[in-house]
Amino acid sequence: MSLKKIFYIFCIFFLAFSANASADISIGLTLDRSSVVSTDTIVMKVTVTGKRKSSFPEIEGLSSFNVVKGGTASRLEFVNGSMSSEVEYIFYLTPLKPGRFVVGPAQVRIKNKVYSSNRVKLTVSKARNNQAGNESLPLFLEAGISKNNLYLNQNALYTLKLFMSEQVSDISLEMPEVQGLVFESLAEPKKYSTIINAKRYEVVELKYILIPKKLGEYSIPAAGMRMTVYKRNRRGSFFEDPFFNIRSGKPVYLSSNEIQLDVKNLPKQNRPDNFSGLIGRFDLRARLDPVEVKANESATLTISVQGRGNVRQIPYLKLADIKGLKIYQDKPLLNINKGESAISGEKIMKWAIVPEKSGEYIIPSMALAFFDPEKGLYRELKTKSFSLKSNPVADAESSELISISGDNHTGQKAKNNNKQEITRIGKDIFPVHTSVDPVKGLIQQEFFNQIFILLLLAPPFIFLALLAGRTLFKNNHKNRLNIRSRNAGKNFLKKVRGQDLSPEEIHAAVLNYLNTRFLLKGGLLTPNEVYTLLINRGASLETASMLKNSIAQIESVIFTGEKSNSLTQIQDELTGILKSVDQEVK
Repeated sequence: MSLKKIFYIFCIFFLAFSANASADISIGLTLDRSSVVSTDTIVMKVTVTGKRKSSFPEIEGLSSFNVVKGGTASRLEFVNGSMSSEVEYIFYLTPLKPGRFVVGPAQVRIKNKVYSSNRVKLTVSKARNNQAGNESLPLFLEAGISKNNLYLNQNALYTLKLFMSEQVSDISLEMPEVQGLVFESLAEPKKYSTIINAKRYEVVELKYILIPKKLGEYSIPAAGMRMTVYKRNRRGSFFEDPFFNIRSGKPVYLSSNEIQLDVKNLPKQNRPDNFSGLIGRFDLRARLDPVEVKANESATLTISVQGRGNVRQIPYLKLADIKGLKIYQDKPLLNINKGESAISGEKIMKWAIVPEKSGEYIIPSMALAFFDPEKGLYRELKTKSFSLKSNPVADAESSELISISGDNHTGQKAKNNNKQEITRIGKDIFPVHTSVDPVKGLIQQEFFNQIFILLLLAPPFIFLALLAGRTLFKNNHKNRLNIRSRNAGKNFLKKVRGQDLSPEEIHAAVLNYLNTRFLLKGGLLTPNEVYTLLINRGASLETASMLKNSIAQIESVIFTGEKSNSLTQIQDELTGILKSVDQEVK
Protein backbone atom coordinates (compact mmCIF):
# COMPACT_ATOMS: atom_id res chain seq x y z
CA MET A 1 0.00 0.00 0.00
CA SER A 2 1.41 3.39 -1.00
CA LEU A 3 2.06 6.22 1.47
CA LYS A 4 -0.59 8.31 -0.26
CA LYS A 5 -3.30 5.71 0.39
CA ILE A 6 -2.20 5.36 4.02
CA PHE A 7 -2.44 9.14 4.43
CA TYR A 8 -5.98 9.19 2.99
CA ILE A 9 -7.09 6.36 5.32
CA PHE A 10 -5.59 8.17 8.31
CA CYS A 11 -7.48 11.36 7.38
CA ILE A 12 -10.78 9.46 7.11
CA PHE A 13 -10.32 7.87 10.55
CA PHE A 14 -9.30 11.22 12.04
CA LEU A 15 -12.38 12.98 10.67
CA ALA A 16 -14.66 10.17 11.90
CA PHE A 17 -13.03 10.30 15.33
CA SER A 18 -13.39 14.08 15.49
CA ALA A 19 -17.04 13.90 14.43
CA ASN A 20 -17.86 11.36 17.16
CA ALA A 21 -15.91 13.32 19.76
CA SER A 22 -17.83 16.55 19.14
CA ALA A 23 -21.29 15.06 18.76
CA ASP A 24 -24.03 15.72 21.27
CA ILE A 25 -22.22 18.28 23.43
CA SER A 26 -24.18 19.18 26.58
CA ILE A 27 -23.50 21.00 29.86
CA GLY A 28 -25.00 20.05 33.24
CA LEU A 29 -24.83 21.82 36.62
CA THR A 30 -25.68 20.06 39.91
CA LEU A 31 -25.54 20.85 43.65
CA ASP A 32 -25.28 18.17 46.32
CA ARG A 33 -28.18 19.81 48.25
CA SER A 34 -31.00 22.24 47.52
CA SER A 35 -31.28 23.71 51.05
CA VAL A 36 -28.44 24.50 53.47
CA VAL A 37 -27.56 26.79 56.38
CA SER A 38 -25.14 29.66 55.97
CA THR A 39 -22.23 27.75 57.55
CA ASP A 40 -22.50 24.71 55.28
CA THR A 41 -20.22 23.88 52.38
CA ILE A 42 -21.96 22.92 49.12
CA VAL A 43 -20.40 20.76 46.40
CA MET A 44 -21.14 22.04 42.88
CA LYS A 45 -20.32 20.03 39.76
CA VAL A 46 -20.27 21.22 36.14
CA THR A 47 -20.25 18.31 33.68
CA VAL A 48 -19.35 18.74 30.01
CA THR A 49 -20.49 15.73 27.97
CA GLY A 50 -19.33 15.09 24.42
CA LYS A 51 -15.96 16.83 24.66
CA ARG A 52 -12.90 16.28 26.82
CA LYS A 53 -11.42 19.74 26.30
CA SER A 54 -13.25 23.01 26.79
CA SER A 55 -12.70 26.44 28.29
CA PHE A 56 -12.96 26.73 32.07
CA PRO A 57 -16.64 27.19 33.04
CA GLU A 58 -17.99 30.67 33.69
CA ILE A 59 -20.85 30.40 36.19
CA GLU A 60 -23.49 33.00 36.98
CA GLY A 61 -25.14 33.51 40.36
CA LEU A 62 -22.07 33.03 42.57
CA SER A 63 -21.73 36.59 43.88
CA SER A 64 -23.24 35.56 47.24
CA PHE A 65 -20.82 32.66 47.76
CA ASN A 66 -17.20 32.11 48.56
CA VAL A 67 -16.00 29.74 45.80
CA VAL A 68 -13.09 27.33 46.08
CA LYS A 69 -12.04 25.42 42.98
CA GLY A 70 -11.82 21.66 43.38
CA GLY A 71 -10.37 19.19 40.95
CA THR A 72 -11.40 17.96 37.53
CA ALA A 73 -12.13 14.46 36.30
CA SER A 74 -12.37 13.23 32.72
CA ARG A 75 -13.77 10.05 31.25
CA LEU A 76 -13.56 8.47 27.79
CA GLU A 77 -15.54 5.42 26.66
CA PHE A 78 -15.97 3.48 23.41
CA VAL A 79 -19.32 1.72 23.08
CA ASN A 80 -20.31 -0.10 19.86
CA GLY A 81 -17.78 1.84 17.83
CA SER A 82 -18.86 5.28 19.07
CA MET A 83 -16.93 7.40 21.55
CA SER A 84 -18.40 9.01 24.66
CA SER A 85 -16.34 11.63 26.52
CA GLU A 86 -16.98 13.69 29.64
CA VAL A 87 -15.15 16.16 31.87
CA GLU A 88 -16.32 17.20 35.34
CA TYR A 89 -15.36 20.40 37.18
CA ILE A 90 -15.82 20.46 40.98
CA PHE A 91 -16.33 23.57 43.14
CA TYR A 92 -16.96 24.15 46.86
CA LEU A 93 -19.37 26.95 47.78
CA THR A 94 -19.71 28.65 51.17
CA PRO A 95 -22.72 31.05 51.46
CA LEU A 96 -22.00 34.65 52.48
CA LYS A 97 -25.59 35.40 53.51
CA PRO A 98 -28.96 33.65 53.85
CA GLY A 99 -31.61 33.85 51.12
CA ARG A 100 -32.95 32.16 48.00
CA PHE A 101 -30.53 31.99 45.08
CA VAL A 102 -30.40 30.71 41.51
CA VAL A 103 -27.01 29.25 40.57
CA GLY A 104 -26.17 29.07 36.90
CA PRO A 105 -26.10 28.75 34.05
CA ALA A 106 -22.53 27.56 33.55
CA GLN A 107 -21.05 28.43 30.17
CA VAL A 108 -18.10 26.90 28.31
CA ARG A 109 -16.62 27.72 24.92
CA ILE A 110 -15.79 24.91 22.51
CA LYS A 111 -14.43 25.81 19.06
CA ASN A 112 -15.76 29.40 19.24
CA LYS A 113 -19.23 28.17 20.22
CA VAL A 114 -20.74 28.81 23.65
CA TYR A 115 -22.72 26.08 25.43
CA SER A 116 -24.91 26.80 28.48
CA SER A 117 -26.16 24.57 31.30
CA ASN A 118 -29.30 24.50 33.40
CA ARG A 119 -30.01 26.66 36.48
CA VAL A 120 -30.36 25.27 40.02
CA LYS A 121 -32.29 26.82 42.93
CA LEU A 122 -30.63 26.95 46.37
CA THR A 123 -32.13 28.02 49.70
CA VAL A 124 -29.71 29.24 52.40
CA SER A 125 -31.09 29.54 55.93
CA LYS A 126 -29.59 31.52 58.75
CA ALA A 127 -27.31 29.44 60.96
CA ARG A 128 -28.23 29.21 64.61
CA ASN A 129 -25.76 30.34 67.23
CA ASN A 130 -26.06 26.97 68.94
CA GLN A 131 -27.50 23.55 68.27
CA ALA A 132 -29.81 22.98 71.28
CA GLY A 133 -26.90 23.52 73.67
CA ASN A 134 -24.73 20.88 71.97
CA GLU A 135 -22.24 23.25 70.33
CA SER A 136 -19.50 22.33 72.82
CA LEU A 137 -19.88 18.56 72.33
CA PRO A 138 -17.67 16.66 69.89
CA LEU A 139 -20.64 14.48 68.80
CA PHE A 140 -24.38 15.10 68.84
CA LEU A 141 -27.51 14.00 66.95
CA GLU A 142 -30.28 16.38 65.89
CA ALA A 143 -33.78 15.58 64.56
CA GLY A 144 -36.03 17.96 62.64
CA ILE A 145 -39.34 17.99 60.77
CA SER A 146 -40.55 20.23 57.97
CA LYS A 147 -43.95 20.87 59.62
CA ASN A 148 -45.31 20.26 63.10
CA ASN A 149 -48.97 20.55 62.02
CA LEU A 150 -50.15 18.08 59.42
CA TYR A 151 -53.31 16.76 57.85
CA LEU A 152 -54.09 13.06 57.86
CA ASN A 153 -51.93 11.26 55.20
CA GLN A 154 -49.99 14.45 54.43
CA ASN A 155 -46.29 13.86 53.79
CA ALA A 156 -43.66 15.65 55.89
CA LEU A 157 -39.85 15.60 55.76
CA TYR A 158 -38.13 14.09 58.81
CA THR A 159 -34.37 14.77 59.00
CA LEU A 160 -31.62 13.34 61.19
CA LYS A 161 -28.19 15.01 61.33
CA LEU A 162 -25.13 13.51 63.01
CA PHE A 163 -22.52 16.19 63.83
CA MET A 164 -18.96 14.87 64.32
CA SER A 165 -15.67 16.51 65.23
CA GLU A 166 -14.06 13.14 66.03
CA GLN A 167 -13.50 10.06 63.93
CA VAL A 168 -16.17 7.36 64.22
CA SER A 169 -17.06 4.05 62.61
CA ASP A 170 -19.65 1.25 62.78
CA ILE A 171 -22.64 3.60 62.90
CA SER A 172 -26.03 1.93 63.44
CA LEU A 173 -29.37 3.75 63.55
CA GLU A 174 -32.39 3.16 65.77
CA MET A 175 -35.42 4.95 64.32
CA PRO A 176 -38.36 5.89 66.60
CA GLU A 177 -41.40 3.63 66.39
CA VAL A 178 -44.75 5.34 66.86
CA GLN A 179 -48.09 3.67 66.21
CA GLY A 180 -49.93 5.70 63.59
CA LEU A 181 -46.77 7.15 61.99
CA VAL A 182 -44.93 5.67 59.01
CA PHE A 183 -41.30 6.53 58.13
CA GLU A 184 -40.05 5.95 54.57
CA SER A 185 -36.40 6.59 53.69
CA LEU A 186 -35.48 8.87 50.82
CA ALA A 187 -32.08 9.06 49.11
CA GLU A 188 -28.74 7.75 50.38
CA PRO A 189 -27.18 9.57 53.39
CA LYS A 190 -25.34 12.79 52.51
CA LYS A 191 -22.01 13.87 53.94
CA TYR A 192 -20.79 17.45 54.15
CA SER A 193 -19.01 19.85 56.54
CA THR A 194 -20.29 22.85 58.49
CA ILE A 195 -19.04 25.30 61.11
CA ILE A 196 -20.85 25.94 64.42
CA ASN A 197 -19.46 28.60 66.75
CA ALA A 198 -16.10 28.59 64.91
CA LYS A 199 -15.87 24.78 65.28
CA ARG A 200 -15.85 22.55 62.24
CA TYR A 201 -18.09 19.47 62.11
CA GLU A 202 -18.49 16.68 59.60
CA VAL A 203 -22.21 16.03 59.09
CA VAL A 204 -24.05 12.88 58.06
CA GLU A 205 -27.62 13.69 57.03
CA LEU A 206 -30.47 11.17 56.65
CA LYS A 207 -33.90 12.05 55.29
CA TYR A 208 -37.24 10.28 55.69
CA ILE A 209 -40.80 10.91 54.60
CA LEU A 210 -43.15 10.85 57.60
CA ILE A 211 -46.79 9.89 56.89
CA PRO A 212 -49.40 10.17 59.67
CA LYS A 213 -52.05 7.46 59.43
CA LYS A 214 -54.08 8.40 62.54
CA LEU A 215 -55.37 11.63 64.06
CA GLY A 216 -54.06 13.07 67.28
CA GLU A 217 -51.12 14.72 69.00
CA TYR A 218 -47.81 12.88 68.91
CA SER A 219 -44.56 13.18 70.79
CA ILE A 220 -42.06 11.54 68.46
CA PRO A 221 -39.39 9.96 70.69
CA ALA A 222 -35.69 10.43 70.17
CA ALA A 223 -33.85 8.56 67.45
CA GLY A 224 -30.67 6.79 68.51
CA MET A 225 -27.29 6.04 66.99
CA ARG A 226 -24.64 3.62 68.19
CA MET A 227 -21.05 4.03 67.00
CA THR A 228 -17.41 3.52 67.85
CA VAL A 229 -15.45 6.71 68.62
CA TYR A 230 -11.67 6.74 68.32
CA LYS A 231 -9.63 8.79 70.81
CA ARG A 232 -5.98 8.91 71.85
CA ASN A 233 -4.63 8.39 75.31
CA ARG A 234 -3.29 11.40 77.16
CA ARG A 235 0.33 11.74 78.20
CA GLY A 236 1.51 11.43 81.76
CA SER A 237 2.59 7.87 82.43
CA PHE A 238 4.89 5.20 81.09
CA PHE A 239 2.08 3.53 79.15
CA GLU A 240 1.06 6.85 77.63
CA ASP A 241 4.37 7.12 75.81
CA PRO A 242 3.91 7.69 72.03
CA PHE A 243 5.16 4.14 71.45
CA PHE A 244 2.16 2.78 73.39
CA ASN A 245 -0.21 5.52 72.15
CA ILE A 246 -2.33 3.20 70.01
CA ARG A 247 -5.71 4.35 68.78
CA SER A 248 -8.53 2.70 70.73
CA GLY A 249 -12.25 2.61 70.03
CA LYS A 250 -14.92 3.50 72.53
CA PRO A 251 -18.61 2.59 72.04
CA VAL A 252 -20.91 5.63 72.22
CA TYR A 253 -24.71 5.96 72.11
CA LEU A 254 -26.31 9.25 70.99
CA SER A 255 -29.98 10.25 71.14
CA SER A 256 -31.69 13.10 69.34
CA ASN A 257 -34.27 15.58 70.55
CA GLU A 258 -37.98 14.72 70.68
CA ILE A 259 -40.44 16.31 68.22
CA GLN A 260 -44.04 17.36 68.80
CA LEU A 261 -46.55 16.71 66.03
CA ASP A 262 -50.25 17.53 65.66
CA VAL A 263 -52.30 15.62 63.07
CA LYS A 264 -55.77 16.88 62.19
CA ASN A 265 -58.50 15.62 59.90
CA LEU A 266 -59.22 16.98 56.44
CA PRO A 267 -61.96 19.59 56.27
CA LYS A 268 -65.44 18.38 55.34
CA GLN A 269 -66.51 21.64 53.77
CA ASN A 270 -66.43 21.65 49.93
CA ARG A 271 -65.17 18.06 49.83
CA PRO A 272 -65.86 16.60 46.32
CA ASP A 273 -67.87 13.39 46.06
CA ASN A 274 -65.07 11.69 44.08
CA PHE A 275 -62.35 12.55 46.63
CA SER A 276 -60.33 9.39 47.38
CA GLY A 277 -57.86 10.68 50.00
CA LEU A 278 -55.22 11.99 47.58
CA ILE A 279 -53.14 14.77 49.20
CA GLY A 280 -50.46 16.92 47.60
CA ARG A 281 -50.13 18.78 44.31
CA PHE A 282 -50.95 16.98 41.06
CA ASP A 283 -51.39 17.50 37.34
CA LEU A 284 -53.72 15.65 34.95
CA ARG A 285 -53.06 15.05 31.26
CA ALA A 286 -54.99 13.08 28.61
CA ARG A 287 -54.40 12.08 24.97
CA LEU A 288 -56.38 10.10 22.34
CA ASP A 289 -54.38 8.53 19.51
CA PRO A 290 -55.51 8.31 16.78
CA VAL A 291 -58.67 10.40 16.63
CA GLU A 292 -59.88 8.73 13.42
CA VAL A 293 -60.07 4.98 12.82
CA LYS A 294 -62.01 2.41 10.80
CA ALA A 295 -64.72 0.30 12.34
CA ASN A 296 -63.37 -2.57 14.45
CA GLU A 297 -59.97 -0.87 14.72
CA SER A 298 -58.73 0.51 18.04
CA ALA A 299 -57.69 3.91 19.35
CA THR A 300 -55.78 4.41 22.62
CA LEU A 301 -56.85 6.81 25.37
CA THR A 302 -53.95 7.65 27.73
CA ILE A 303 -54.38 9.55 31.02
CA SER A 304 -51.40 10.54 33.16
CA VAL A 305 -51.57 11.76 36.78
CA GLN A 306 -48.30 13.12 38.14
CA GLY A 307 -47.30 15.14 41.16
CA ARG A 308 -45.91 15.12 44.72
CA GLY A 309 -47.60 13.72 47.81
CA ASN A 310 -49.11 10.35 48.72
CA VAL A 311 -48.71 9.18 45.11
CA ARG A 312 -49.49 5.55 45.98
CA GLN A 313 -53.10 6.61 46.59
CA ILE A 314 -53.66 8.01 43.10
CA PRO A 315 -57.06 6.47 42.26
CA TYR A 316 -58.00 4.37 39.24
CA LEU A 317 -60.05 6.59 36.95
CA LYS A 318 -63.07 4.88 35.40
CA LEU A 319 -64.20 5.43 31.83
CA ALA A 320 -67.99 5.22 31.48
CA ASP A 321 -69.61 2.78 29.04
CA ILE A 322 -70.36 4.29 25.64
CA LYS A 323 -72.92 2.74 23.32
CA GLY A 324 -71.31 1.43 20.12
CA LEU A 325 -67.80 1.24 21.62
CA LYS A 326 -65.94 -1.69 23.10
CA ILE A 327 -63.61 -0.51 25.90
CA TYR A 328 -60.66 -2.53 27.22
CA GLN A 329 -58.68 -1.10 30.17
CA ASP A 330 -54.96 -1.85 30.38
CA LYS A 331 -53.14 -2.45 33.69
CA PRO A 332 -52.12 0.94 35.16
CA LEU A 333 -48.42 1.75 35.54
CA LEU A 334 -47.14 3.60 38.65
CA ASN A 335 -43.67 5.18 38.62
CA ILE A 336 -42.35 6.46 41.96
CA ASN A 337 -39.36 8.80 42.33
CA LYS A 338 -37.75 9.54 45.71
CA GLY A 339 -36.29 13.03 45.50
CA GLU A 340 -34.21 15.00 47.95
CA SER A 341 -37.13 16.27 50.03
CA ALA A 342 -40.32 14.58 48.77
CA ILE A 343 -41.77 11.57 46.99
CA SER A 344 -43.13 12.23 43.52
CA GLY A 345 -44.69 9.89 41.03
CA GLU A 346 -46.74 9.34 37.89
CA LYS A 347 -49.62 6.96 37.26
CA ILE A 348 -50.35 6.10 33.62
CA MET A 349 -53.73 4.59 32.68
CA LYS A 350 -54.65 3.37 29.18
CA TRP A 351 -57.81 2.19 27.45
CA ALA A 352 -58.18 0.52 24.04
CA ILE A 353 -61.36 1.85 22.39
CA VAL A 354 -62.86 -0.11 19.46
CA PRO A 355 -65.90 1.27 17.54
CA GLU A 356 -68.29 -1.45 16.38
CA LYS A 357 -69.58 0.53 13.41
CA SER A 358 -68.95 3.78 11.59
CA GLY A 359 -69.95 7.09 13.10
CA GLU A 360 -68.70 9.79 15.47
CA TYR A 361 -68.41 9.11 19.19
CA ILE A 362 -67.82 11.48 22.11
CA ILE A 363 -65.52 10.25 24.88
CA PRO A 364 -66.48 12.16 28.02
CA SER A 365 -64.03 13.92 30.32
CA MET A 366 -62.81 12.38 33.58
CA ALA A 367 -62.11 14.18 36.86
CA LEU A 368 -59.50 13.87 39.61
CA ALA A 369 -60.02 15.36 43.09
CA PHE A 370 -57.26 15.97 45.64
CA PHE A 371 -56.53 18.12 48.69
CA ASP A 372 -53.83 20.79 48.47
CA PRO A 373 -52.35 21.13 52.00
CA GLU A 374 -50.37 24.24 51.14
CA LYS A 375 -53.54 26.18 50.30
CA GLY A 376 -55.81 24.20 52.64
CA LEU A 377 -58.50 23.50 50.03
CA TYR A 378 -59.79 20.83 47.67
CA ARG A 379 -59.05 20.97 43.96
CA GLU A 380 -60.60 19.09 41.04
CA LEU A 381 -58.95 18.59 37.66
CA LYS A 382 -60.80 17.47 34.52
CA THR A 383 -59.62 16.16 31.18
CA LYS A 384 -61.14 17.48 28.01
CA SER A 385 -63.66 15.37 26.07
CA PHE A 386 -62.50 13.73 22.86
CA SER A 387 -64.23 13.07 19.54
CA LEU A 388 -63.48 9.71 17.91
CA LYS A 389 -64.46 9.31 14.26
CA SER A 390 -65.03 5.81 12.86
CA ASN A 391 -64.97 5.40 9.08
CA PRO A 392 -66.83 2.58 7.25
CA VAL A 393 -64.80 -0.35 5.97
CA ALA A 394 -64.60 -0.57 2.13
CA ASP A 395 -66.16 -3.72 0.48
CA ALA A 396 -63.21 -5.87 -0.46
CA GLU A 397 -65.21 -7.81 -3.11
CA SER A 398 -66.54 -4.80 -5.01
CA SER A 399 -63.42 -4.57 -7.15
CA GLU A 400 -63.59 -8.22 -8.31
CA LEU A 401 -66.49 -8.30 -10.81
CA ILE A 402 -67.00 -11.39 -12.97
CA SER A 403 -69.36 -11.25 -15.93
CA ILE A 404 -71.15 -14.57 -16.52
CA SER A 405 -73.28 -14.96 -19.65
CA GLY A 406 -74.90 -18.04 -21.00
CA ASP A 407 -74.47 -21.17 -18.96
CA ASN A 408 -72.15 -21.68 -16.03
CA HIS A 409 -69.71 -23.78 -18.06
CA THR A 410 -68.91 -20.83 -20.28
CA GLY A 411 -68.23 -18.58 -17.31
CA GLN A 412 -66.14 -21.25 -15.60
CA LYS A 413 -64.11 -21.70 -18.74
CA ALA A 414 -63.51 -17.98 -19.07
CA LYS A 415 -62.39 -17.90 -15.49
CA ASN A 416 -60.06 -20.84 -15.96
CA ASN A 417 -58.55 -19.23 -19.05
CA ASN A 418 -56.98 -16.60 -16.78
CA LYS A 419 -54.69 -19.22 -15.28
CA GLN A 420 -51.13 -19.56 -16.65
CA GLU A 421 -49.53 -22.88 -17.48
CA ILE A 422 -46.55 -24.00 -15.45
CA THR A 423 -43.37 -23.99 -17.55
CA ARG A 424 -39.79 -25.02 -16.77
CA ILE A 425 -37.52 -21.99 -16.79
CA GLY A 426 -34.19 -23.61 -15.79
CA LYS A 427 -32.26 -26.24 -13.86
CA ASP A 428 -31.23 -26.00 -10.22
CA ILE A 429 -27.52 -25.16 -10.01
CA PHE A 430 -27.15 -27.26 -6.83
CA PRO A 431 -27.20 -31.06 -7.27
CA VAL A 432 -29.87 -33.04 -5.47
CA HIS A 433 -28.36 -35.87 -3.43
CA THR A 434 -30.39 -39.00 -3.12
CA SER A 435 -27.91 -40.92 -0.91
CA VAL A 436 -25.25 -40.21 1.78
CA ASP A 437 -21.52 -40.86 1.23
CA PRO A 438 -20.45 -42.81 4.35
CA VAL A 439 -16.68 -42.21 3.89
CA LYS A 440 -17.16 -38.46 3.59
CA GLY A 441 -19.40 -38.47 6.67
CA LEU A 442 -16.71 -40.18 8.78
CA ILE A 443 -14.09 -37.63 7.70
CA GLN A 444 -16.38 -34.77 8.60
CA GLN A 445 -17.18 -36.37 11.98
CA GLU A 446 -13.45 -36.73 12.81
CA PHE A 447 -12.85 -33.09 11.86
CA PHE A 448 -15.67 -31.86 14.10
CA ASN A 449 -14.38 -34.03 16.98
CA GLN A 450 -10.99 -32.33 16.75
CA ILE A 451 -12.63 -28.90 16.75
CA PHE A 452 -14.68 -29.91 19.80
CA ILE A 453 -11.54 -31.00 21.71
CA LEU A 454 -9.81 -27.72 20.88
CA LEU A 455 -12.82 -25.76 22.14
CA LEU A 456 -12.74 -27.72 25.41
CA LEU A 457 -9.01 -27.10 25.95
CA ALA A 458 -9.04 -23.43 24.92
CA PRO A 459 -10.68 -21.90 28.08
CA PRO A 460 -8.07 -23.18 30.59
CA PHE A 461 -5.19 -21.91 28.43
CA ILE A 462 -6.91 -18.54 27.98
CA PHE A 463 -7.53 -18.33 31.74
CA LEU A 464 -3.86 -19.08 32.55
CA ALA A 465 -2.71 -16.46 30.03
CA LEU A 466 -5.03 -13.81 31.47
CA LEU A 467 -3.94 -14.71 35.03
CA ALA A 468 -0.28 -14.32 34.10
CA GLY A 469 -0.96 -11.01 32.37
CA ARG A 470 -2.92 -9.76 35.36
CA THR A 471 -0.09 -10.65 37.75
CA LEU A 472 2.48 -8.86 35.58
CA PHE A 473 0.22 -5.80 35.33
CA LYS A 474 -0.27 -5.71 39.12
CA ASN A 475 3.46 -5.95 39.76
CA ASN A 476 4.26 -3.19 37.26
CA HIS A 477 1.43 -1.02 38.63
CA LYS A 478 2.64 -1.56 42.21
CA ASN A 479 6.21 -0.62 41.26
CA ARG A 480 5.00 2.57 39.60
CA LEU A 481 2.96 3.49 42.69
CA ASN A 482 5.97 2.88 44.96
CA ILE A 483 8.14 5.15 42.81
CA ARG A 484 5.50 7.90 42.94
CA SER A 485 5.27 7.44 46.71
CA ARG A 486 9.03 7.92 47.16
CA ASN A 487 9.02 11.03 44.96
CA ALA A 488 5.98 12.65 46.65
CA GLY A 489 8.15 14.88 48.86
CA LYS A 490 10.29 16.08 45.95
CA ASN A 491 7.20 16.94 43.90
CA PHE A 492 5.74 18.90 46.84
CA LEU A 493 8.94 20.94 47.21
CA LYS A 494 9.00 21.73 43.47
CA LYS A 495 5.43 23.04 43.61
CA VAL A 496 5.66 25.00 46.88
CA ARG A 497 9.25 26.23 47.26
CA GLY A 498 9.57 29.92 46.41
CA GLN A 499 5.97 30.18 45.16
CA ASP A 500 3.34 32.69 46.34
CA LEU A 501 0.42 30.27 46.65
CA SER A 502 -3.15 30.78 47.84
CA PRO A 503 -4.38 28.85 50.89
CA GLU A 504 -6.47 26.61 48.61
CA GLU A 505 -3.42 25.73 46.51
CA ILE A 506 -1.32 24.99 49.62
CA HIS A 507 -4.13 22.80 51.03
CA ALA A 508 -4.45 20.91 47.73
CA ALA A 509 -0.66 20.38 47.54
CA VAL A 510 -0.55 18.89 51.07
CA LEU A 511 -3.48 16.54 50.35
CA ASN A 512 -1.89 15.48 47.07
CA TYR A 513 1.35 14.69 48.95
CA LEU A 514 -0.48 12.59 51.55
CA ASN A 515 -2.56 10.68 49.00
CA THR A 516 0.50 9.96 46.85
CA ARG A 517 2.92 9.24 49.72
CA PHE A 518 0.63 6.75 51.46
CA LEU A 519 -1.01 5.29 48.29
CA LEU A 520 -4.50 6.46 49.25
CA LYS A 521 -7.48 6.53 46.88
CA GLY A 522 -7.66 10.30 47.00
CA GLY A 523 -10.17 12.71 48.48
CA LEU A 524 -10.31 15.11 51.39
CA LEU A 525 -8.71 14.33 54.75
CA THR A 526 -9.60 16.11 57.99
CA PRO A 527 -6.80 17.22 60.34
CA ASN A 528 -7.77 14.46 62.78
CA GLU A 529 -7.63 11.86 60.00
CA VAL A 530 -4.16 13.12 58.97
CA TYR A 531 -3.00 12.83 62.59
CA THR A 532 -4.31 9.26 62.86
CA LEU A 533 -2.81 8.31 59.50
CA LEU A 534 0.69 9.50 60.43
CA ILE A 535 0.69 7.82 63.84
CA ASN A 536 -0.45 4.52 62.35
CA ARG A 537 2.28 4.72 59.70
CA GLY A 538 5.07 5.26 62.30
CA ALA A 539 5.48 9.05 62.43
CA SER A 540 6.32 10.67 65.76
CA LEU A 541 3.63 12.28 67.87
CA GLU A 542 5.29 15.69 67.50
CA THR A 543 5.42 15.53 63.69
CA ALA A 544 1.81 14.33 63.45
CA SER A 545 0.60 17.12 65.77
CA MET A 546 2.50 19.81 63.84
CA LEU A 547 1.06 18.71 60.49
CA LYS A 548 -2.44 18.46 61.98
CA ASN A 549 -2.21 22.04 63.35
CA SER A 550 -0.84 23.43 60.07
CA ILE A 551 -3.68 21.88 58.04
CA ALA A 552 -6.22 23.16 60.57
CA GLN A 553 -4.81 26.71 60.21
CA ILE A 554 -5.04 26.56 56.41
CA GLU A 555 -8.64 25.24 56.52
CA SER A 556 -9.58 27.99 58.97
CA VAL A 557 -8.39 30.57 56.43
CA ILE A 558 -10.29 28.81 53.61
CA PHE A 559 -13.63 28.13 55.28
CA THR A 560 -13.96 31.15 57.62
CA GLY A 561 -12.64 33.72 55.18
CA GLU A 562 -10.20 35.10 57.77
CA LYS A 563 -7.23 36.96 56.35
CA SER A 564 -3.88 35.58 57.41
CA ASN A 565 -0.44 37.17 57.06
CA SER A 566 1.33 33.97 58.09
CA LEU A 567 0.71 31.87 54.97
CA THR A 568 4.38 32.12 53.99
CA GLN A 569 5.39 30.97 57.46
CA ILE A 570 2.93 28.05 57.32
CA GLN A 571 4.24 27.18 53.87
CA ASP A 572 7.83 27.06 55.16
CA GLU A 573 6.79 25.03 58.21
CA LEU A 574 5.04 22.49 55.97
CA THR A 575 8.27 21.99 54.01
CA GLY A 576 10.13 21.01 57.18
CA ILE A 577 7.27 18.91 58.55
CA LEU A 578 6.92 16.84 55.39
CA LYS A 579 10.69 16.25 55.33
CA SER A 580 10.35 14.82 58.84
CA VAL A 581 7.46 12.63 57.63
CA ASP A 582 9.62 11.20 54.85
CA GLN A 583 12.43 10.45 57.31
CA GLU A 584 10.21 8.85 59.97
CA VAL A 585 7.84 6.86 57.75
CA LYS A 586 9.54 4.12 55.77
